[in-house]
Amino acid sequence: MKYEELVKGIRAYEEPIAIAECIYFKALEKLKDIEYDLNKLNGEEVKEIIAAFLILWGRMGRTVDRRDMNWKELVNQLRNLCSKDFFKKLKNKSLLSIDESDGDAIKRAYNSIRVKYIGPTAKSKILHLLNPKVFVMWDEAIRKKYKVKGTATGYLKFLRRMKKELEEALGEKKKRDEEKIVKEICKNLSSEELRKECTRKTLAKLIDEYNWVSTH
Repeated sequence: MKYEELVKGIRAYEEPIAIAECIYFKALEKLKDIEYDLNKLNGEEVKEIIAAFLILWGRMGRTVDRRDMNWKELVNQLRNLCSKDFFKKLKNKSLLSIDESDGDAIKRAYNSIRVKYIGPTAKSKILHLLNPKVFVMWDEAIRKKYKVKGTATGYLKFLRRMKKELEEALGEKKKRDEEKIVKEICKNLSSEELRKECTRKTLAKLIDEYNWVSTH
């Protein structure tokens, strides 16, 4: 992938949905405040954040907004995941800095979420909320594009491919501070408001936007 192609895809994604992205930023802010300790929030608060994100922003109401959806079990699994050393280790990583030694942690994180109705797409969105620097969101169309399965192994393969795509697009830029790279990408957006909001994102989020445009 070329850098210009990446930026063009992000611009095509950002400009029509600036208002919708407010839900994304709000969910990140609420979870960032707890610093990976979900026990600082009660179960209903965690449920509300995750549910709002999946249903309103992720447009997954038909999938997860069900009477028998076990939100309590999901909250318990997320709290348990966030307490694990392997997951805390990933907090200091980013998509560009993950290496072979992180593979087991990524797969264990993916497999830690085991609740009815929470499939591969929802898992990736939840993991992204918990660590937006490492975990890239995907859906069925994106999995088909990159020819990967919705398993932990498939997700790890996908992340490694996303890292490779970013490295190829960024070239020498990949050696720079990632926040500066994001700002440089976002300066190409036409709206001043969009540029300001976009700079709060991560490369893992921006490549998801490129993927979404290229598949939908």
